Amino acid sequence: MDLSEYKQKALRTDWAQYDDYHTGDATPRFEYGVIGLVTESAKLLDLVKKSKKDVFPIKQEKVVEELGDLLWYLNLTLDELGISYEELMRSNIEKIGRKYPVDDAESNKLIRG
Repeated sequence: MDLSEYKQKALRTDWAQYDDYHTGDATPRFEYGVIGLVTESAKLLDLVKKSKKDVFPIKQEKVVEELGDLLWYLNLTLDELGISYEELMRSNIEKIGRKYPVDDAESNKLIRG
């Protein structure tokens, strides 16, 4: 499955009534997406927290489940903003390049180990 196919399939479950969510400059759908990203991230953090206290071991299937939920909310948020995954990835790599510039020799060392 590619990102475009994922986007279409995931958005079929976007049935929330966004009229009740509107505040400030954020559209209700954008706000809902961002809230979802935060809450799903917190669920991942909770898995780590519980493993630190030896309450529960971290189970990969639970991590995958929560990451899938994060992906759903990211998908919704990107769709609301009209941003493609490709634009997001390109923007992120450009930011990384600005933040951590390397010359070709140094880059080759990093790639080759």
